[in-house]
Amino acid sequence: MRLLLLEDDARLRAAYAARLRADGNAVDEVGTLAEAREWLDRVAFDCLVLDRLVPDGDSVDLVTGIEARAERPFILMVSGLGEGDERVKGLTVGADDYLVKPVRLDELVVRVRKLLARQVPRRRGPLELGRVSIDRDRRRVTRDGVTVHLTPTQYAILEQLAINADCVVSKEQLLEHCWDGRPRTRVNPLHSHITRLRKIFAGCLVLESSRRAGYALRVARTEPQATDHVQA
Repeated sequence: MRLLLLEDDARLRAAYAARLRADGNAVDEVGTLAEAREWLDRVAFDCLVLDRLVPDGDSVDLVTGIEARAERPFILMVSGLGEGDERVKGLTVGADDYLVKPVRLDELVVRVRKLLARQVPRRRGPLELGRVSIDRDRRRVTRDGVTVHLTPTQYAILEQLAINADCVVSKEQLLEHCWDGRPRTRVNPLHSHITRLRKIFAGCLVLESSRRAGYALRVARTEPQATDHVQA
């Protein structure tokens, strides 16, 4: 999932971003409302994590504008303004959740997970793909009941392909949801991760590439077992 993180304190921003990325999210970091608006104009985010008071204003003004959009991301406000009236104000203007500082990083991750789990019905609950199961609440993948250890990026790619199983997911969509605005070291960073996922799930899942279009995931066909014929 792709998140926009607005936090003017550089130390906190780095800590929040690192923990959210470790949970398999792509995170774009900004420190002002102006920067946040620029990102929102060109990227479709799944969730916004917003500090209330930043150098150029209050993020409630940003939320008010987002509410008018036909499709909007989930919004989690994280603020030192913890009084009851301030929390009510944040929720009233359109925030989906409100977390008061100081913030435990594990709680931040759980709050974001719970918001993202509400997206659409097809994204709720575990994803069952034959012998492979993806528990999105725990970010846990199993093959034949045995846990498969993936990097956060590998997990993010697998999840996006699994949500859209049997359909082609464009390279642009995968980059949109699995990478943030940090510089990429490769022209096509997907290739090595797809290759690795193919090896990990060989015999269970097939990751097909569609030239210049993207990738599609499907469950591998199992060959029918041979049976012995007994003559009467």
